[in-house]
Amino acid sequence: MSPAYCDGIDRRAFLRVGSLAGLSLAEILRLQSARAADPPARPAPPKKDINCIFVFLIGGMAHQDLWDPKPDSPAEIRGDFSPIKTAVPGLFVSDILPHVSGVTDSLAILRGLTHGDPDHTAGYHVMMTGAHPGFGGSFNRNKHDNNVHPSLGSMVAKVGGGNGSLPPYISVPNFLNSGGPAFLGASCAPFVIESDPASPEFSVRDIVLPEGVASDRSVRRQQALREVNRLEREAERISKTVQSADIFQEKAYNLMTSQRAKEAFDITRESEATRQAYGMTSLGQCCLLGRRLVEAGCRFVSVENGHWDTHRKNTMSLRELLVPSLDRGLAALVTDLKQRGLFDSTLVVVTTEFGRTPRINQMAGRDHWPQAFSIVMAGAGLKAGHVIGATDSQAAYVTDRPVTPPDMAATVLKILGIDPEIVVQTPAGRPVQLAGGGKPVFELF
Repeated sequence: MSPAYCDGIDRRAFLRVGSLAGLSLAEILRLQSARAADPPARPAPPKKDINCIFVFLIGGMAHQDLWDPKPDSPAEIRGDFSPIKTAVPGLFVSDILPHVSGVTDSLAILRGLTHGDPDHTAGYHVMMTGAHPGFGGSFNRNKHDNNVHPSLGSMVAKVGGGNGSLPPYISVPNFLNSGGPAFLGASCAPFVIESDPASPEFSVRDIVLPEGVASDRSVRRQQALREVNRLEREAERISKTVQSADIFQEKAYNLMTSQRAKEAFDITRESEATRQAYGMTSLGQCCLLGRRLVEAGCRFVSVENGHWDTHRKNTMSLRELLVPSLDRGLAALVTDLKQRGLFDSTLVVVTTEFGRTPRINQMAGRDHWPQAFSIVMAGAGLKAGHVIGATDSQAAYVTDRPVTPPDMAATVLKILGIDPEIVVQTPAGRPVQLAGGGKPVFELF
């Protein structure tokens, strides 16, 4: 049975096989082609060759127990963890991050994130999109695909394009809450892998030929499709009412038979040593798959990792269940990207919907706290090895350099070479700015 969060929403109840809302890869390709005829209201600026791995920790990451320790506070505030030295003199993180402590010289820790909504679903939306969903109206707190503003990945799919045969926006291992395209339409939806790469049975729908379709049969199928296309082209010349062949189905077929695509999704091609370095966990292997996908040309990979809603047994949950996979996976991702020459062309973001309360509750847990929390960024040529922003002695409120979700969204877009002030049109013709007025965090550049 899949776990439910404190708002009663069952995560697995939201999952769908394949791409968003059951769309096949061919349908996504068809919609993307239709979208290409509808340029943004303002010309997009030249784009840097930078892709993004966007790790979202579902449930609310406890900032004071990972990135913003408060060792001088009372026990009920500071918790059970201690700060440790890192690769950056004077920068401390929690002792449950021993691997990450060795790569802090490659990280930028933003300790001043802040917004005002303690609800999970609204928190997902504001952090995935940079826009608060508002109250009432079209925002459905009981639905996973509830975007009233496009997610960052969908923004990238709309104006950031792609440079390979892979979809520009891929989500693994599930569809992320509020990770949808809103008014941008299904052409900007993510291709959802819907399979855990840590599983021995891991496979990706829509890139593997159906079981029983042998290579010779696939060749015959390809030849038959070409013949149909030829006949329909002839018919089109006779009558304008006859539609041309569905080239998007052929594109999907080509992706299934593309060696490059197969290799990108085939995580078993990695050495055992590399897989172990990331950790044989869902988060670790998703980070590894994310590296493979951006290396193959995907512009935006979102990674979901859940169960950070630590209302009970916060210490045990973090130390034994949650942080070890993050600690190993993030450190390995940074190291691997550097070794492969991909670090400067890949933005890594580790974020969450909000932080946790300063005071530990009666169930040895921490509750929701959006007033102050931390996120991490790395790569993409950013200034690293430093902290941006600060909180008070209880990690309760931001005291220096607050960063809002619109600021975060503008920062991500700016790093990816996309003007955050680009205006797009809703179906009703209303102009909407992508980043909602946010300003990039200039200290990162």
